[in-house]
Amino acid sequence: MAFERVLEQSIILFLLIIVGFIARKRDIITDERIKGFSEFVLRITLPLFIIVSMDKEFSKDKIVFSGLILVISIFTYLFKIILSKIFIRYSNVLDIQKGVYRFLIVFSNSGFMGYPIAYAIYGDDGVFYAAMLNITYNVMVWTFGVKLLNSEVEITEGGLKELILNPGIFSVFIGLILFLTPLTLPNIISEPMRMIGDMTTPMAMIVVGGILGGTKVGNAFKNKKLILASLIRLLFIPLFILLVLMPFNLPKIVLGITVIIDAMPCAANTAIFARKYGSDYCLASQGVFLSTLMNIVTTPLVLYIFIKYVGI
Repeated sequence: MAFERVLEQSIILFLLIIVGFIARKRDIITDERIKGFSEFVLRITLPLFIIVSMDKEFSKDKIVFSGLILVISIFTYLFKIILSKIFIRYSNVLDIQKGVYRFLIVFSNSGFMGYPIAYAIYGDDGVFYAAMLNITYNVMVWTFGVKLLNSEVEITEGGLKELILNPGIFSVFIGLILFLTPLTLPNIISEPMRMIGDMTTPMAMIVVGGILGGTKVGNAFKNKKLILASLIRLLFIPLFILLVLMPFNLPKIVLGITVIIDAMPCAANTAIFARKYGSDYCLASQGVFLSTLMNIVTTPLVLYIFIKYVGI
């Protein structure tokens, strides 16, 4: 059943992207509106989605499992950084594109698509652990990721403050307070928060589609380097992580969340950040589109292998 749920979820998410793509092509939504939608998702709907999902009864297992996920994620990011460096060294890409390719390989769509997939397989527990893993993601994307797309950017005191107050990090901290203390949200507050949080997935996918609608996505299918980078992100990385971690007999949900999140397509932030920092955002958008399209096949395949050799 988990396999069918992920296949169905992948198709649903891609159809939502197509809606955004068509809306942008027909000028129903403009670049300015896409920017506003993106900010709305990142600063309001996604944080509320995380907070509500983490408002759970305290469990020692969750603390231990969360610690394992955080430690593992540090090593997986080191692996991906090295892998991305090897890729650009032997791929003969333009200087302006090197950071984009590395960003595409290192960072998965752990927020916009990772949470819905984690929820489809593991329910609220999946969102809880995905939020833990995204602590590492946010730290890396706002430091190493920004540096990749603009080498002139310095991590200043203001930049560190932006990182700490980043909605993705801030919402996890609030969620942890609710989880670690007897505090809980009353229904009159949690229910509207959940309703707003449920808007995250459709809006996020429409944003991705809208960004893609402003680019010539047909060129993505002609770019062999981009296809290879997408395959590395979608298949090689998650399957290599699964192969390395299987002998450690980790809890299935810890291994599952780690592998599934890294089986997601290239981060939507690739296009958003590339545009913000003056990098090749057309290439970035094409990478997001291509990997998201391929994800319809690759993510169910990774999950099938995971279920066969590990289980859910």
